[in-house]
Amino acid sequence: MSTRAISNLWTLMRRELWESPGAFKWAPIIILGLILFFIVFGLILGSRFDNEMAFTLDAIRQFADVPADQKRLFVTGALFAVSGLFLQLLILILLFYLSSCLYDERKDRSILFWKSLPISDSMTVASKVLTAWLLAPAIYLLAAIVTQLLVLLIASGYGLMAGINPITEFWLPASLPKLWFVMALGLLVQGLWLMPIYAWLVFCSSWAPRVPILVAVAVPVAISLLQHAWSMLSSFSLPQMNVGKIVLERLGSGLIPSNIGWQVQSSGGQVDMSDVEFSEDVFMSFSNSLDFLLRPGMWVGLVIALALLAGAVWFRRRATDT
Repeated sequence: MSTRAISNLWTLMRRELWESPGAFKWAPIIILGLILFFIVFGLILGSRFDNEMAFTLDAIRQFADVPADQKRLFVTGALFAVSGLFLQLLILILLFYLSSCLYDERKDRSILFWKSLPISDSMTVASKVLTAWLLAPAIYLLAAIVTQLLVLLIASGYGLMAGINPITEFWLPASLPKLWFVMALGLLVQGLWLMPIYAWLVFCSSWAPRVPILVAVAVPVAISLLQHAWSMLSSFSLPQMNVGKIVLERLGSGLIPSNIGWQVQSSGGQVDMSDVEFSEDVFMSFSNSLDFLLRPGMWVGLVIALALLAGAVWFRRRATDT
């Protein structure tokens, strides 16, 4: 890809941010503010029941005496939990964004302007997919990192009041560079794992006459119901492979794939929690995220995604102002 093409693609991705400031700019800022508000509110409310914060400060001192591996597990787990709201809301926002990204151009007729520019339909579709895969997650990850740093600063203030060293008790166990890298890797793998769903939404957005998000949901639901009906009528049993179940399982298993590195042994879908290993790296596992890349389902999904995106390009190329 030439430098000019990369520059055009970057400009188109920035355009997506300009056109959706609520989803990509204000939403993470609002989430950050809400998290800090509830943390501060909880601390203030707790201080009203904790005379001179004796219980709180004593708990912090006891925390300083726990083993290093448990301390690391607690700190990284708490920081990961703080970022959880960002990462969960990101998926919801991306689903609505992708379902309307091409439809809105047809609805407000701005597609006529964009087609007058020397920008191919393929590059336009690619810019929207890359925004969902790379740019939007990067923005939400940055907001989550800022929130984690503010939480650590608040914890450091309480640590100083308790007479402990916040650097050795909070900051070093957090292993921030590794935690952030694992989160970034998880978001990248998550985007690839969910790419068939992303591509399906873009495909529906390219041709749906009305409310593409409803079309995108109604089609797999209808297929699932037909599968159930046919299986019940033909063999009086549930279908072996159900489209709706496949979509829901992929969406559920793709929410930050294995950033939380539970090592669970299961048999027949039954999980034995006694086999779960709580290691010091339980929230910072690289291997489980990378394991998604070796799954056949990942590559089958990417092939399906490419076919759907090719269809989206075809429909956009033939789109009119009607």
